[in-house]
Formats: sequence, C-alpha cells, structure tokens
Amino acid sequence: MLEDLQGRCSMKNLSVHRADTEEDALNLLFIGDTNRVVSETPKNDASTRSHCIFIIDIESGQMGSDVRTHSKLHIVDLAGSERVYKAGHDDEKIINEAKNINGSLF
Repeated sequence: MLEDLQGRCSMKNLSVHRADTEEDALNLLFIGDTNRVVSETPKNDASTRSHCIFIIDIESGQMGSDVRTHSKLHIVDLAGSERVYKAGHDDEKIINEAKNINGSLF
C-alpha cells in the first residue's frame, strides 16, 4: 500500500472488473483463485502465499424509477500466519516471505 503526500492510499496490482451476471462473477472469482500463488511447505502441500480481496458492489432499482440502492460485500481471505519454526522451514527466502506475510497481517 502506498500513501501520497495528501494522505490518500492506493494499492498496486489491483484490478476492477464488471460482472453483469452470476456466471461472470464466478468466472472472475475462478480467475483470481487460479492466479493465486501457492507453494509447498513441510506441513502443507498447497499453502497460499497471498491475500485475496473480492468486493461485490451491487446496484439495484425498479424500472422507471430514479431511486437506486447500493450495497457492498467485502470477502477477504488472508494468507495464513505461519510460525516459521513450526512449519519446518529452512530456506532463507521462504522464511523472509513468511515474515513479510505475518507483518502484513498486522
């Protein structure tokens, strides 16, 4: 996350996609899931190494009316917090990655 001089925050590598149908939304969720990074640890063959945020923004209204209703649902899946010594890591790169993931959870 980056903060500019005016205090506005932004994040890198995010994308926004419109889904007009349930099928479109499920396809986007599937694409996000397949793009997640996983790696093997001694305790878990497919440990996720990333966070996933899926925001559903719904707008609805009646035909012929200017009144609109907006709702937002945030679904957040955080990478697991790992205790390096319990996970059995000995690779320096993996240890640093786990430390960075743990730090980002705070």
